[in-house]
Amino acid sequence: MRQMAHADGPAYGEACVRSAQWRTALIAVATIALGLVFSGSVLANDAFDRPALLMLASEAARADIAAADRHILIVRHARKADESCNALDCPLGETGLAMVELLDALLGEPDFDAVYSSSACRTYQTALSAGEVVQHAASASAAEMCGGGMAQRKRADALAEARSSDARWTFVAEHSNTSCGWVEGLAGTDALAGTLCEAGQLSSGDYGDIFWLYRTGGNWHLDVLEAAFEIAG
Repeated sequence: MRQMAHADGPAYGEACVRSAQWRTALIAVATIALGLVFSGSVLANDAFDRPALLMLASEAARADIAAADRHILIVRHARKADESCNALDCPLGETGLAMVELLDALLGEPDFDAVYSSSACRTYQTALSAGEVVQHAASASAAEMCGGGMAQRKRADALAEARSSDARWTFVAEHSNTSCGWVEGLAGTDALAGTLCEAGQLSSGDYGDIFWLYRTGGNWHLDVLEAAFEIAG
């Protein structure tokens, strides 16, 4: 898994030492989930480059997603070791790391063309499931990057780059109060209606959701994969 390739990278430390039980359980869950995806007669679209992910999309949106020329997946970071911790260096806990393993399995191969996260370690660790991460400042007063150094980019810079890019697959890991801003910034305010982002931000208990923006005919559309990689803490 791509996640494991970064085990010696910044911000992992003791929080990344997973128990054998977690590993075994997670692999079993991912294997069963992927087995269910590929069982049956045929996939909805066997030519799509990420079929396991496609099968999690709503049936109504699946054909349009398969035909889309660009995809941007936006997630809130996985669960922290301590939910009361809000500092930049707060790491993921065992449950959060297991969520990232499951997310990695769902995203499949190869790595995403572009991967963004805020400079907080919890978003950075989550984004590693998709590939090599480019960090932007978590806020104007919080630009310290996970692993050291200072982020030179603002969130608005990252969003503008993602919007203008030709990358087929883009992944973004953010926070409960910033994830929805990406959806709105790319697809417009109307896209938030009737979704978990309707209030402008996610609630404190919203974890594991994938906001899948896909572009057809030059326009962005949204399908929400609720609790797609959630593992209850």
